[in-house]
Amino acid sequence: MQERLAGKALLLTGASGFVGKALLAQIVRELPDTRVTVLLRGDAGDRLQNQVLTSAPFEGLDGSAVQAISGDLGDEHLTVEGHYDVVIHCAASVSFEQAMDEALELNSKGPTRLLQAVRHGGNDPYFIHVSTAYAAGSRTGLVLERPSGTAPGEPWLDLNAELDAAKAWRRDIEAESRLPLHQHRFVKEAQRDVGPAGGPATGTRAEILRYAWVRDQLTERGRERARALGWSDTYGLSKAIGERTLMAANPRRLTIVRPAIVESALHTPYPGWMESLKVADPILLGYGAGIIPGRFAASRSIRMDLIPVDFVANACLVASAFPPADGTVRTMNVSTGMRNPFTIHDMAVITTRYFRDRPIPDEDGLPVDVPEWRLSSRAEIMTALNRADNVLKKGRELLDRLPIPRSDDIELRLHKDQRKVDRLRRLNEIYSPYGALDCVFDDRNTRELLDQLHPDDRERFGFDVDEIDWDHYLGEVHLPALRAIAVPPAAGPKKTRSAGRRPAPEGPPALAVFDVEGVVLDSTVAHFYAWLRTRDMPELDKLVWSAGVAARVPGWIMEDRRSRTAFNRSFYRLYKDLPARELRRQAKEALPDFIQPRIQHEAIRRIREHKRRGDRVVLVTGALDFLVESLEHLADELIAARLVERVGRFTGELAEPPLTADGRASLTARLAADHGVELSDCHAYGDSLADLPMLELVGHPHPINPDFRLSREARRRRWPIETWTTERAAV
Repeated sequence: MQERLAGKALLLTGASGFVGKALLAQIVRELPDTRVTVLLRGDAGDRLQNQVLTSAPFEGLDGSAVQAISGDLGDEHLTVEGHYDVVIHCAASVSFEQAMDEALELNSKGPTRLLQAVRHGGNDPYFIHVSTAYAAGSRTGLVLERPSGTAPGEPWLDLNAELDAAKAWRRDIEAESRLPLHQHRFVKEAQRDVGPAGGPATGTRAEILRYAWVRDQLTERGRERARALGWSDTYGLSKAIGERTLMAANPRRLTIVRPAIVESALHTPYPGWMESLKVADPILLGYGAGIIPGRFAASRSIRMDLIPVDFVANACLVASAFPPADGTVRTMNVSTGMRNPFTIHDMAVITTRYFRDRPIPDEDGLPVDVPEWRLSSRAEIMTALNRADNVLKKGRELLDRLPIPRSDDIELRLHKDQRKVDRLRRLNEIYSPYGALDCVFDDRNTRELLDQLHPDDRERFGFDVDEIDWDHYLGEVHLPALRAIAVPPAAGPKKTRSAGRRPAPEGPPALAVFDVEGVVLDSTVAHFYAWLRTRDMPELDKLVWSAGVAARVPGWIMEDRRSRTAFNRSFYRLYKDLPARELRRQAKEALPDFIQPRIQHEAIRRIREHKRRGDRVVLVTGALDFLVESLEHLADELIAARLVERVGRFTGELAEPPLTADGRASLTARLAADHGVELSDCHAYGDSLADLPMLELVGHPHPINPDFRLSREARRRRWPIETWTTERAAV
């Protein structure tokens, strides 16, 4: 191998990808006299040094001789300078859910663009194209090693017509997504998710939902078109068209490498090397994590054709050293099903045994008890999923209409169940065709190439699938590697009982903005009002008054779930006609006794930390100013609500708009500008979804005892969540 490739100039695309990294590392490790250049998008030199050569396969290797050039395979005017003897084209989109137009642009047009760009430099190199075994389409029985379009019974495909249609779909679906029918649905769902965070947050979430709907519709149309033509998805179809367009360009010598399902390395750079979840991994991990409850659409006898990534890399390199004759095309299925079959039943047995011996912890840290695999038809699975969807939809509708006790807990349960249903539906949509693909890939050409290897090269460049022991590979190599990726760190941020375990606030002095209710005090504006009205009442009168207020609580709860601003305006009408001076006097005399037990001691510690750092501490509250005066000494500034007074009595109207949601974010931005500090250096503390805009604005967000919806948003952004308690603290 070294002799055959010594002095050769090799161009590699896709070096930042899974197969590409394995290939490049093998060249650097074993072929020091081969001159290799990588084609990367953007700043190629920077990406090579900081994204590629710093990754695990290159540990201990000297990649200084590797050259990099910039180029985008999606660019119609791509140019590639230099003379190359061999081109190995690995770059591709491997998503099974990519929109058809995007997949065709990269996977179907990309190979020919690359060949033409290299030819433009005056040479016609040996071209190795990494495709997929599934470019053959949804076949049964023996799948021969033939390029797409040359095997019996394949449909005629027109790349330009398919691409034009896919682009038209995008235009049509984009326009449809903006129709009132869909916009009302997006806004309604956004209000349910983030309504209390204010209008801008609701609009942003509605647009995110619209974009996601467009992507889903494009994915579904592409998938349906691919299946109508005889492929499982747009990935396989786009790769098949890519092979055909490349063949039509008449390269001087061409090898098409068709790997099956590429998974973690068996030998090099080390057993189990992988960087992210690959094709089969969402199913394996979903089962181990309890997301797939033992039910999946597949047949037990179907061959699960897995191939280690180092076998694919070695096959490409050996193919580069042994080119076919001029004017010929060689196709190689790099697969295991023919010589070393491994069925879905085998996979289920090994996977079940592994996850029972080494269970994955769930969100509560408890081990997931995996069930037996139950393989069903796709129709049975989808019927069960549709039934579950309807039940969950009715539960959410009930929660939106009625003030159910412990609604946060119920909403969390519904959210988790819906997430499981959605993931299971997605996995079945993507992978169920592969679970019914009753075929075996012929590997005669691949075996002939392997037989040409010199005995000294067998160990370093081997790809003999006979040596794979499935119990060892899946149970002792791949699944442990998959578990290592999935388990540490645990999904979402970990809750801490106190910030004393967390590092002190970092960065230059700036602002530290604290919401009062739920963060500094374990109380709400309703608690203040109830205390103020009942503190001097006889016990019987207090019971009667409380019963009257209790009747209004459900309405307040529902209003607060929809809009904190509307709730505040509605609630403060209770103060209408109450004597202003008398209430202020009562608050000044006795309110500290009400506040003291409700102070969260961790808040006081954190405020003191910020003051020692030189931060300006600001307390923001929706409570009335005279009710929180006793907290003024804690902060540099206290910003509270004020009621309008007329003739010594409150009118029940607020003097300024309620300071919630985006209003708090705007206030924080103004304060930062007034004091000349960067928002990226500021800290903000909040407990409810109404604080989300303020938390998003600053560089250091701190969700404290968050409600379910803020907790969900914090987990999405991986913000650290803290749990504070109300122990008596000196103030």
